[in-house]
Amino acid sequence: MLTKEPLPRFAAILASLLLASFPALAGNAPQREDVIVGVITANEPGYRSELVSPTLAHLQSSLPGYRFLVEEIPAYQASDVISRTSPDFILGPSNVFFTLITSSGAQALATRKRPEVRDGGEAVGSTAVVLSGRTELKRLSDLKGKSVSASLPDSLGGWLALEGEVSRLGFDEKQFFSRVTFRTFEFPDVIEDVIEGHSDAGVLTACELETAEREGLVEPGLLRVLSPKPGNESTCLRSTRLYPDNVFGVLRFDRPELVKAVSVALLTMPPGRTFSWQVAGNLSAVNELYRKLGIGPFAPKPWTLADFYRRYLWQIWAGIGFVIFLILNELHLRTRIRRATADLKKTLAENQRLEENERAAREKLSVLERNSLVSHLSSMIAHELKQPLATIINYCEVARIALEDLAPSNPRLERTTDAIDEEAHRMAEIVNRVRGYARQRKSPHQPCLLSEPVRNAAENFRHYEEYREFSPQVVQELSPEAWVKGDPLELEILVINLLKNAARAMRGEKDRTVTVRTWREGNSACLSVEDSGPRLSEQEFRRLLEASDSTNPEGLGIGLGIVRSIADAHSATVSVSQRTPHGVTFRFKFDRIDPERPPHTDKL
Repeated sequence: MLTKEPLPRFAAILASLLLASFPALAGNAPQREDVIVGVITANEPGYRSELVSPTLAHLQSSLPGYRFLVEEIPAYQASDVISRTSPDFILGPSNVFFTLITSSGAQALATRKRPEVRDGGEAVGSTAVVLSGRTELKRLSDLKGKSVSASLPDSLGGWLALEGEVSRLGFDEKQFFSRVTFRTFEFPDVIEDVIEGHSDAGVLTACELETAEREGLVEPGLLRVLSPKPGNESTCLRSTRLYPDNVFGVLRFDRPELVKAVSVALLTMPPGRTFSWQVAGNLSAVNELYRKLGIGPFAPKPWTLADFYRRYLWQIWAGIGFVIFLILNELHLRTRIRRATADLKKTLAENQRLEENERAAREKLSVLERNSLVSHLSSMIAHELKQPLATIINYCEVARIALEDLAPSNPRLERTTDAIDEEAHRMAEIVNRVRGYARQRKSPHQPCLLSEPVRNAAENFRHYEEYREFSPQVVQELSPEAWVKGDPLELEILVINLLKNAARAMRGEKDRTVTVRTWREGNSACLSVEDSGPRLSEQEFRRLLEASDSTNPEGLGIGLGIVRSIADAHSATVSVSQRTPHGVTFRFKFDRIDPERPPHTDKL
């Protein structure tokens, strides 16, 4: 059964407290020297009423020449507050006082001893309690993975002693419990958590369970102690080893007579019902506990850059050297790669140049082979056609003689016979010219008006298959001043080939207009042929310039070859350009001459 704690027992010390706290009530007193006692707070039941107040009252009564004042110091801020306030003496738990030994130079004068323990230096421990009905929990090791409730995390008996015991058992104290719930007070908070099932176990300061049962706060036998320690150091059950009880120590040593007087007064203080003071014991047990848990002066300190440098000096310089080596190696590799890449690009460019030269050489060889073949074919065809043409001419003469006898007055037959004879002679002349090309013989050039072969070409183009199939519209814009020195027949063949190519190029277009122009430009005579064919791609236009695919695929591919040959024979410059938005323009520029005007004039 759990009951409330009775009121603190101040009756026995009320008079001494009044005199200690308000000495002026006793009458006019001489000026006294102040003594500051820093009291470190603790959540121990009766800590102020049963320990702090009686001790200060005894000191005040034993040393009336001093006035003892209290400075409250929170346990979790003890080092910081003490460094600022610098009290003369310190009273508090031994574990907190231990931290002040290294941080502030404190020294223990006396240790509290309670009646239930044999030695105040071995008086504080932890008791792990569970409900008696939890038969599966017998030892501390059985709490692994269980939940536990405890008082404040800096309480020596209420938590730290148990945490140290878990560590001594070989477990990781930070991972041992599944959940740790810290409560402010052991009574009634921790005990309520265990009884009500909020936690599997509770942590109490040694002797607190017996006190609670003796005062009727807990029903005897309701709670059971895990792993009770044997020994006669204490009459109370405990689960851990024991550590020193509360310590009264000195922080300032500038008044040695005061330190001596306080030490004597403490050690001669009559034993009370709940405690007495004894000579301060060794705090080595607390030192070992803090070292094992890695807390207090043994807690890992945040490393500064200087600490890190001093600790890993050689490793840092080795790492810096390695990084410098990697950087230099990377720069070296990049330089080598850059040089190798440049050499590779140069080699690839050279290979590409050689490949282009080889391709151009192959194309030239192919052109030469094709030209040679065309030359042979032309010579052969011209040779074979010469005899049939001569026969046609002879038959035309025979037909003309026969017509004079049979139908002397038939003009239509005469015109037909004359046309056949004229075309046959023209064909014979072309054949002779082709044979001359094959034999590389040049025909003699003479002054001629550039518009005459153009007009003849436009007229004769009507007899070709390209005109009958595609029906292009030939527009002539001819100048009477464009005189050149050349062969009219060859110039007519040049224009006819351009008209044929233009007709083939416009086969799929709605607008099939071909414009032929001649004009005078400074000291030159110019000729242009413009078609309305489709827009050529860059590759197609390049092939056109190279005259590699300038004619119908079904033909021999010599149309532009003949054009270029005739232009070269007349020392004319040739340029090819694309029109906007579509179409192609062939432009020829001849050396102009000013011959004597012939007897007849050309009417355009």
